[in-house]
Amino acid sequence: MVDKRLTLKKILFWCLFTINLVMTYFIGYFGSIFFPEGSFLYMLLFLSLIFNFLIIRLYKLKQELEFGKELLILSYFVLNFLFAFIIGVYQPFMESKSTILFPIIMLPMLALLNYAIVSRLQFYLSMVNLEKDSKDSPSQEIGYNKPVIEYENRKYVFSVKSLLFLALGAPLSAYLIYLFFDLEINYWLHEIVVKQTVYFLNLLFNMGIEAQYNPGGAYHWSFVNIGSQSPIFFQTFCTGVQAICVFAGVIIFTPHSQDKKTNKDILWRKTKSLVISSVIFYVVNILRMIIQIYLYYIGYPWDSIHYSISAASSFIAAIIVLLMHKWIPEFIISIIYAFTIIKQKMKKVPKPD
Repeated sequence: MVDKRLTLKKILFWCLFTINLVMTYFIGYFGSIFFPEGSFLYMLLFLSLIFNFLIIRLYKLKQELEFGKELLILSYFVLNFLFAFIIGVYQPFMESKSTILFPIIMLPMLALLNYAIVSRLQFYLSMVNLEKDSKDSPSQEIGYNKPVIEYENRKYVFSVKSLLFLALGAPLSAYLIYLFFDLEINYWLHEIVVKQTVYFLNLLFNMGIEAQYNPGGAYHWSFVNIGSQSPIFFQTFCTGVQAICVFAGVIIFTPHSQDKKTNKDILWRKTKSLVISSVIFYVVNILRMIIQIYLYYIGYPWDSIHYSISAASSFIAAIIVLLMHKWIPEFIISIIYAFTIIKQKMKKVPKPD
């Protein structure tokens, strides 16, 4: 009964945060059109953030929470809502077809992130109550009739079904997500990456390079005016979204341990891994293109710098794997767990006479 009430409470407050998130997007969208000077616009944004703070205070009504953790939760919401605001401000200035897909795709992702933040807030509040209860009643050890891997004082126990979901779901979902972003309706992503690259190239090197839009061609976006060099055409693979898709599939389908203590904060750990890995891949991809186009601008052949620098930047995946192991050790441990089960099955198979 208590768990059901907490779930209903989380859903209710998640709806409040999501409504405020959508309002923040519209503040940015209509504000950039009707209030280009920005003063009134930023005041509305400030009111939206104040509303967030009040919802947090209402959620933890009469419950104790450290000031540092409350400030951390508020910071998560502020960053999320600022992103929604930026989407709204930027959208009216976009040139690509189907720019409406930009908020339609991104806002639900931000709404899901809102739910993860609300769950994190509830986790902090539950931890306070758990610490109080643990002083009164000692915890009981739970036995399992299957292999158990212990790592950093946590127990990892997986079902065979969850291991199969990881093996099949991760590559399939990564492929399908990439195919979705490769559709022409999602070329708004091309525009964002191209224009940000052009902005930083001109800011850092004063190259005078431009982003050219040609909706009738095979490639809608290209880099032009690169000194005396030929234009460079842009495709989905250049966005770096394929790397994000791979890690998104792995993170989403990484199995959860059947141990409740280990599994209690898995949603937040997965969310943090997904957000941080995506940001790292995106930033590294922009830096990669800045370096490539600058070297091309000063005379290096495109083929040699394109493939060599792309291969070198792929080493960032190793860093992401290390971060994943820190926040989601379930991924590596589940692979070890699968081999453990296979080894046990093989030992039980009777040898032929």
